[in-house]
Amino acid sequence: MSLFDLTGKVAVVTGSTQGIGHGVAMQLVAHGAQVIISSRHAAACAEIATALNALYGREVAKGVTCDLDSIEDIERFASEALAAFGRVDILVCNAAALPFIGPSAKTPPEAFDRILSTNIHHNFRLCQALRPAIAAQGGGAIVLIGSIAGHSPNPHLLAYAAAKAGVAHMARCLADEFVGERITVNCVSPGFIRSHASAPVIANARSAAAIIDTIPLHRVGEPDDIAGAVIFLASAAGSYVTGETILVDGGRLNLSTPQKGGDGRAALLQQD
Repeated sequence: MSLFDLTGKVAVVTGSTQGIGHGVAMQLVAHGAQVIISSRHAAACAEIATALNALYGREVAKGVTCDLDSIEDIERFASEALAAFGRVDILVCNAAALPFIGPSAKTPPEAFDRILSTNIHHNFRLCQALRPAIAAQGGGAIVLIGSIAGHSPNPHLLAYAAAKAGVAHMARCLADEFVGERITVNCVSPGFIRSHASAPVIANARSAAAIIDTIPLHRVGEPDDIAGAVIFLASAAGSYVTGETILVDGGRLNLSTPQKGGDGRAALLQQD
């Protein structure tokens, strides 16, 4: 367990009140870390933090809101996140905008801008704002949450695919820049994961079957599947890994599989 022990570490997880982010936050605490729960909604952040503290019988989580569209609020968030437990060792950039699904010719300019801003600008600003706090601890880990959409062309998801490809490359660039401060930077790219966003697809038997037929492991992914990769990268187990992207997609992109129900490419995007 020592390789995956995060005792004494403090992690910041954006978009952690539901879905993938919530699953990651839960597992970080289970492996010993204290966690900053973050979203735009104060009540949701407080609810999750209170539940975690009650579960563990001590203060393992604090809720700190952040409007990622505001540079000033990101700076305020970084300051409050650091003050919450006195240090930051791990940053998980999970918050993202749901994709616009449709051909490029019908993609509204505001949707394109919003998707790129949420996935590229927000992650960059968060890394920029929290880098000094992580460096002050002698190093740590940053994990960006990408998507398999950024690794395979999809005519219905141009903006989202381009943004998530940018997230993976941002991890490589930041890893090269931050290496002197002993901060590892990596990307985890999920496939189709069970969450509030994918719930409508999973609830429809036909669409769920179409998706599952494209996944060699023949099941929908769970938030814990993503959390496992994050724990690896954030802990001593992954301390020699930086600038990499881990695909967590049930073999969807790297293995061949029958596609009995079609490729389900539009639905494959659903994640937090």
